[in-house]
Amino acid sequence: MKTTPWLVVGAGAIGMLVTCKLKHLDQTVHLVYRSEKTGNAITLDDQADPEHPNGKLVDYKIKSFSPDNLTKQYDKVIFCTKAFDLVSAYQQVQEHLTDDADICCLCNGMGAQQELAAQIKSTQTLWAGTTSEGALKLSSNKVKHTGKGDTFFGLWNQQADKQSFHLEELGVANIHQRLLEKLAINAVINPITALFAIQNGDVLNDEYSPLLKATIKELSDFFTNPKFEYYQHSQHLTQTNMTNRITTVAKLTHLNRSSMHEDIRLNRPTENEYISGYLAATSNHSLPIQEMLYQAINNPEQREETKKKLLSIA
Repeated sequence: MKTTPWLVVGAGAIGMLVTCKLKHLDQTVHLVYRSEKTGNAITLDDQADPEHPNGKLVDYKIKSFSPDNLTKQYDKVIFCTKAFDLVSAYQQVQEHLTDDADICCLCNGMGAQQELAAQIKSTQTLWAGTTSEGALKLSSNKVKHTGKGDTFFGLWNQQADKQSFHLEELGVANIHQRLLEKLAINAVINPITALFAIQNGDVLNDEYSPLLKATIKELSDFFTNPKFEYYQHSQHLTQTNMTNRITTVAKLTHLNRSSMHEDIRLNRPTENEYISGYLAATSNHSLPIQEMLYQAINNPEQREETKKKLLSIA
Protein backbone atom coordinates (compact mmCIF):
# COMPACT_ATOMS: atom_id res chain seq x y z
CA MET A 1 0.00 0.00 0.00
CA LYS A 2 1.26 3.44 -0.91
CA THR A 3 2.12 5.65 2.06
CA THR A 4 2.30 8.83 0.01
CA PRO A 5 -0.14 11.69 0.72
CA TRP A 6 -3.71 11.69 -0.51
CA LEU A 7 -4.78 14.69 -2.56
CA VAL A 8 -8.39 15.69 -1.92
CA VAL A 9 -9.77 18.11 -4.51
CA GLY A 10 -12.81 20.12 -3.46
CA ALA A 11 -13.25 21.94 -0.15
CA GLY A 12 -17.02 21.68 0.04
CA ALA A 13 -18.81 19.85 2.83
CA ILE A 14 -18.03 16.33 1.57
CA GLY A 15 -14.44 17.18 0.64
CA MET A 16 -13.80 18.57 4.11
CA LEU A 17 -15.48 15.57 5.75
CA VAL A 18 -13.44 13.11 3.64
CA THR A 19 -10.26 14.99 4.58
CA CYS A 20 -11.11 14.67 8.28
CA LYS A 21 -11.93 10.98 7.93
CA LEU A 22 -8.64 10.28 6.17
CA LYS A 23 -6.77 12.17 8.90
CA HIS A 24 -8.66 10.14 11.52
CA LEU A 25 -7.33 7.00 9.77
CA ASP A 26 -3.77 8.38 10.18
CA GLN A 27 -3.44 9.18 6.48
CA THR A 28 -1.48 12.19 5.23
CA VAL A 29 -3.83 14.47 3.32
CA HIS A 30 -3.37 17.60 1.21
CA LEU A 31 -6.55 19.51 0.35
CA VAL A 32 -7.10 21.57 -2.79
CA TYR A 33 -9.54 24.45 -2.46
CA ARG A 34 -10.84 25.98 -5.67
CA SER A 35 -12.44 29.18 -4.39
CA GLU A 36 -12.43 29.75 -0.63
CA LYS A 37 -9.12 29.32 1.18
CA THR A 38 -9.32 26.65 3.86
CA GLY A 39 -6.20 27.35 5.89
CA ASN A 40 -4.15 24.70 7.68
CA ALA A 41 -6.79 23.23 9.97
CA ILE A 42 -10.34 21.91 9.72
CA THR A 43 -12.72 21.76 12.66
CA LEU A 44 -15.12 18.82 12.52
CA ASP A 45 -18.37 19.16 14.46
CA ASP A 46 -19.39 15.52 14.67
CA GLN A 47 -23.14 15.65 15.26
CA ALA A 48 -23.42 12.10 13.88
CA ASP A 49 -21.31 10.53 16.65
CA PRO A 50 -23.79 8.57 18.83
CA GLU A 51 -21.49 9.03 21.83
CA HIS A 52 -21.75 12.81 21.45
CA PRO A 53 -25.32 13.57 20.29
CA ASN A 54 -24.79 17.31 20.81
CA GLY A 55 -21.62 17.31 18.77
CA LYS A 56 -17.95 16.68 19.34
CA LEU A 57 -15.45 19.23 18.07
CA VAL A 58 -12.20 17.84 16.65
CA ASP A 59 -9.47 19.92 15.01
CA TYR A 60 -7.43 18.32 12.23
CA LYS A 61 -4.22 19.88 10.94
CA ILE A 62 -4.04 19.76 7.17
CA LYS A 63 -2.12 21.38 4.36
CA SER A 64 -4.32 23.17 1.85
CA PHE A 65 -3.40 24.57 -1.54
CA SER A 66 -4.94 26.28 -4.51
CA PRO A 67 -4.40 24.31 -7.75
CA ASP A 68 -1.77 26.85 -8.84
CA ASN A 69 0.27 26.32 -5.66
CA LEU A 70 0.68 22.55 -5.94
CA THR A 71 4.27 21.41 -6.38
CA LYS A 72 4.29 17.68 -5.54
CA GLN A 73 3.35 14.69 -7.65
CA TYR A 74 0.49 12.62 -6.20
CA ASP A 75 -0.30 8.99 -6.88
CA LYS A 76 -3.76 8.96 -5.30
CA VAL A 77 -6.41 11.65 -5.47
CA ILE A 78 -10.08 11.92 -4.47
CA PHE A 79 -12.26 14.41 -6.34
CA CYS A 80 -15.10 15.64 -4.13
CA THR A 81 -16.80 17.99 -6.56
CA LYS A 82 -20.18 18.52 -8.15
CA ALA A 83 -20.63 16.18 -11.13
CA PHE A 84 -20.46 19.05 -13.61
CA ASP A 85 -17.12 20.20 -12.15
CA LEU A 86 -15.38 16.82 -12.18
CA VAL A 87 -13.53 17.02 -15.48
CA SER A 88 -12.42 20.64 -15.00
CA ALA A 89 -11.16 19.79 -11.49
CA TYR A 90 -9.10 16.95 -12.95
CA GLN A 91 -7.69 19.22 -15.64
CA GLN A 92 -6.63 21.76 -13.01
CA VAL A 93 -4.44 19.25 -11.14
CA GLN A 94 -3.57 16.63 -13.78
CA GLU A 95 0.03 17.81 -14.18
CA HIS A 96 0.55 16.99 -10.49
CA LEU A 97 -0.68 13.38 -10.80
CA THR A 98 1.68 10.51 -11.54
CA ASP A 99 1.27 8.43 -14.70
CA ASP A 100 0.10 5.48 -12.57
CA ALA A 101 -2.08 7.49 -10.18
CA ASP A 102 -5.28 6.14 -8.67
CA ILE A 103 -8.02 8.62 -9.63
CA CYS A 104 -11.01 8.48 -7.27
CA CYS A 105 -14.22 10.46 -7.77
CA LEU A 106 -17.00 10.97 -5.26
CA CYS A 107 -19.90 12.73 -6.96
CA ASN A 108 -23.63 12.35 -7.50
CA GLY A 109 -25.41 10.79 -10.44
CA MET A 110 -24.05 9.03 -13.49
CA GLY A 111 -22.30 10.32 -16.57
CA ALA A 112 -19.51 12.33 -14.98
CA GLN A 113 -17.57 9.10 -14.36
CA GLN A 114 -17.68 8.29 -18.08
CA GLU A 115 -16.53 11.82 -18.90
CA LEU A 116 -13.57 11.53 -16.50
CA ALA A 117 -12.65 8.06 -17.78
CA ALA A 118 -12.21 9.59 -21.23
CA GLN A 119 -9.82 12.24 -19.83
CA ILE A 120 -7.40 10.28 -17.65
CA LYS A 121 -4.29 8.54 -18.93
CA SER A 122 -4.56 4.89 -19.94
CA THR A 123 -2.00 4.05 -17.26
CA GLN A 124 -4.07 5.69 -14.51
CA THR A 125 -6.85 3.82 -12.70
CA LEU A 126 -10.33 5.23 -12.12
CA TRP A 127 -12.16 4.40 -8.90
CA ALA A 128 -15.77 5.58 -8.68
CA GLY A 129 -17.28 6.33 -5.28
CA THR A 130 -20.55 7.10 -3.59
CA THR A 131 -21.45 8.24 -0.10
CA SER A 132 -24.56 8.56 2.04
CA GLU A 133 -22.78 10.62 4.69
CA GLY A 134 -24.43 13.89 5.63
CA ALA A 135 -22.31 17.02 5.93
CA LEU A 136 -22.84 20.77 6.13
CA LYS A 137 -20.10 23.33 5.52
CA LEU A 138 -20.32 25.96 8.25
CA SER A 139 -17.36 28.10 7.20
CA SER A 140 -14.18 27.90 5.12
CA ASN A 141 -12.55 25.66 7.74
CA LYS A 142 -15.45 24.14 9.70
CA VAL A 143 -17.75 21.28 8.72
CA LYS A 144 -20.61 19.59 10.55
CA HIS A 145 -21.11 15.84 10.22
CA THR A 146 -24.91 15.77 10.15
CA GLY A 147 -25.68 12.18 9.29
CA LYS A 148 -23.85 8.88 9.56
CA GLY A 149 -23.71 6.89 6.34
CA ASP A 150 -21.55 4.66 4.19
CA THR A 151 -18.85 5.49 1.66
CA PHE A 152 -17.74 3.04 -1.02
CA PHE A 153 -15.20 2.99 -3.85
CA GLY A 154 -14.79 0.45 -6.60
CA LEU A 155 -13.10 0.04 -9.96
CA TRP A 156 -14.97 1.83 -12.73
CA ASN A 157 -13.43 -0.52 -15.28
CA GLN A 158 -13.92 -3.89 -13.66
CA GLN A 159 -11.45 -5.46 -16.07
CA ALA A 160 -8.61 -3.34 -14.64
CA ASP A 161 -5.64 -5.17 -13.11
CA LYS A 162 -5.93 -3.60 -9.67
CA GLN A 163 -8.43 -5.29 -7.38
CA SER A 164 -8.24 -3.75 -3.91
CA PHE A 165 -8.82 -0.17 -2.83
CA HIS A 166 -6.18 1.58 -0.67
CA LEU A 167 -8.55 1.62 2.30
CA GLU A 168 -9.97 -1.89 2.32
CA GLU A 169 -12.95 -1.02 4.51
CA LEU A 170 -14.21 1.37 1.80
CA GLY A 171 -13.70 -0.94 -1.18
CA VAL A 172 -16.50 -2.86 -2.92
CA ALA A 173 -16.45 -5.27 -5.84
CA ASN A 174 -19.49 -3.81 -7.65
CA ILE A 175 -19.52 -0.01 -7.45
CA HIS A 176 -21.94 0.28 -10.39
CA GLN A 177 -24.68 -1.30 -8.28
CA ARG A 178 -24.07 1.22 -5.48
CA LEU A 179 -24.03 4.15 -7.91
CA LEU A 180 -27.30 3.07 -9.51
CA GLU A 181 -28.97 2.57 -6.13
CA LYS A 182 -28.09 6.13 -5.17
CA LEU A 183 -29.08 7.42 -8.61
CA ALA A 184 -32.51 5.82 -8.17
CA ILE A 185 -33.00 7.59 -4.83
CA ASN A 186 -31.66 10.93 -6.09
CA ALA A 187 -33.82 10.82 -9.23
CA VAL A 188 -36.93 10.72 -7.05
CA ILE A 189 -36.14 12.82 -3.98
CA ASN A 190 -33.91 15.53 -5.47
CA PRO A 191 -36.02 16.90 -8.33
CA ILE A 192 -39.36 16.58 -6.49
CA THR A 193 -38.10 18.35 -3.36
CA ALA A 194 -36.35 20.99 -5.49
CA LEU A 195 -39.34 21.67 -7.70
CA PHE A 196 -41.87 21.89 -4.86
CA ALA A 197 -39.41 23.49 -2.36
CA ILE A 198 -40.07 20.86 0.32
CA GLN A 199 -37.98 18.92 2.81
CA ASN A 200 -37.05 15.30 2.08
CA GLY A 201 -39.64 13.82 4.40
CA ASP A 202 -42.45 15.76 2.73
CA VAL A 203 -42.35 13.52 -0.35
CA LEU A 204 -44.19 10.95 1.82
CA ASN A 205 -47.11 13.33 2.46
CA ASP A 206 -50.51 12.47 0.95
CA GLU A 207 -50.29 15.44 -1.42
CA TYR A 208 -47.27 13.94 -3.20
CA SER A 209 -48.08 10.23 -2.75
CA PRO A 210 -49.49 9.62 -6.29
CA LEU A 211 -46.50 11.41 -7.86
CA LEU A 212 -44.05 9.48 -5.68
CA LYS A 213 -45.61 6.13 -6.62
CA ALA A 214 -45.72 6.97 -10.32
CA THR A 215 -42.11 8.20 -10.37
CA ILE A 216 -40.90 5.04 -8.62
CA LYS A 217 -42.94 2.78 -10.93
CA GLU A 218 -41.56 4.47 -14.04
CA LEU A 219 -37.96 4.15 -12.85
CA SER A 220 -38.29 0.58 -11.60
CA ASP A 221 -39.66 -0.49 -15.00
CA PHE A 222 -36.62 1.14 -16.61
CA PHE A 223 -34.01 -0.29 -14.23
CA THR A 224 -35.42 -3.83 -14.52
CA ASN A 225 -35.54 -3.72 -18.32
CA PRO A 226 -32.80 -5.93 -19.86
CA LYS A 227 -32.24 -3.26 -22.54
CA PHE A 228 -30.75 -0.87 -19.96
CA GLU A 229 -26.96 -0.65 -20.36
CA TYR A 230 -26.29 -1.45 -16.69
CA TYR A 231 -29.18 -3.92 -16.27
CA GLN A 232 -26.93 -6.51 -14.60
CA HIS A 233 -26.29 -3.98 -11.82
CA SER A 234 -29.81 -2.55 -11.55
CA GLN A 235 -32.20 -5.48 -12.05
CA HIS A 236 -32.81 -5.67 -8.28
CA LEU A 237 -34.33 -2.17 -8.28
CA THR A 238 -37.92 -3.38 -8.42
CA GLN A 239 -40.85 -1.18 -7.46
CA THR A 240 -41.03 -2.72 -3.99
CA ASN A 241 -37.28 -2.44 -3.44
CA MET A 242 -37.16 1.18 -4.60
CA THR A 243 -40.22 2.13 -2.54
CA ASN A 244 -38.63 0.68 0.60
CA ARG A 245 -35.29 2.38 -0.01
CA ILE A 246 -36.74 5.80 -0.82
CA THR A 247 -39.18 5.67 2.10
CA THR A 248 -36.32 4.83 4.47
CA VAL A 249 -34.11 7.67 3.17
CA ALA A 250 -36.99 10.16 3.30
CA LYS A 251 -37.74 9.23 6.91
CA LEU A 252 -34.09 9.28 8.02
CA THR A 253 -33.48 12.67 6.40
CA HIS A 254 -36.99 14.07 6.83
CA LEU A 255 -35.84 17.52 7.98
CA ASN A 256 -33.06 17.86 5.41
CA ARG A 257 -33.20 19.77 2.14
CA SER A 258 -31.80 17.86 -0.82
CA SER A 259 -28.71 19.20 -2.55
CA MET A 260 -30.77 20.10 -5.62
CA HIS A 261 -33.30 21.94 -3.46
CA GLU A 262 -30.45 23.95 -1.93
CA ASP A 263 -28.87 24.62 -5.31
CA ILE A 264 -32.11 26.07 -6.69
CA ARG A 265 -32.84 27.99 -3.49
CA LEU A 266 -29.39 29.59 -3.64
CA ASN A 267 -29.48 30.06 -7.41
CA ARG A 268 -26.54 27.71 -8.02
CA PRO A 269 -25.98 25.23 -10.85
CA THR A 270 -27.60 21.83 -10.20
CA GLU A 271 -26.50 18.27 -11.01
CA ASN A 272 -29.71 17.80 -13.00
CA GLU A 273 -27.82 16.73 -16.15
CA TYR A 274 -26.31 13.79 -14.25
CA ILE A 275 -29.51 12.64 -12.54
CA SER A 276 -32.78 13.15 -14.45
CA GLY A 277 -30.85 14.31 -17.53
CA TYR A 278 -28.75 11.14 -17.59
CA LEU A 279 -31.84 8.96 -17.24
CA ALA A 280 -33.82 10.84 -19.88
CA ALA A 281 -30.96 10.60 -22.38
CA THR A 282 -30.11 6.97 -21.58
CA SER A 283 -33.74 5.90 -21.96
CA ASN A 284 -34.08 7.70 -25.31
CA HIS A 285 -36.56 9.97 -23.53
CA SER A 286 -39.01 7.17 -22.72
CA LEU A 287 -39.34 8.31 -19.08
CA PRO A 288 -42.02 11.02 -19.25
CA ILE A 289 -41.98 11.91 -15.55
CA GLN A 290 -38.20 12.16 -15.43
CA GLU A 291 -38.34 14.21 -18.63
CA MET A 292 -40.81 16.63 -17.04
CA LEU A 293 -38.72 16.92 -13.89
CA TYR A 294 -35.56 17.45 -15.93
CA GLN A 295 -37.09 20.18 -18.08
CA ALA A 296 -38.71 21.96 -15.10
CA ILE A 297 -35.46 22.08 -13.12
CA ASN A 298 -33.59 23.45 -16.14
CA ASN A 299 -36.29 25.93 -17.16
CA PRO A 300 -37.73 28.03 -14.32
CA GLU A 301 -40.49 29.40 -16.54
CA GLN A 302 -41.92 25.86 -16.90
CA ARG A 303 -42.02 25.02 -13.20
CA GLU A 304 -45.50 26.18 -12.21
CA GLU A 305 -47.18 24.47 -15.14
CA THR A 306 -45.14 21.29 -14.61
CA LYS A 307 -46.03 21.21 -10.92
CA LYS A 308 -49.73 21.22 -11.81
CA LYS A 309 -49.23 18.38 -14.30
CA LEU A 310 -47.23 16.31 -11.84
CA LEU A 311 -49.75 16.74 -9.02
CA SER A 312 -52.54 15.63 -11.36
CA ILE A 313 -50.89 12.23 -11.82
CA ALA A 314 -53.09 9.51 -10.31
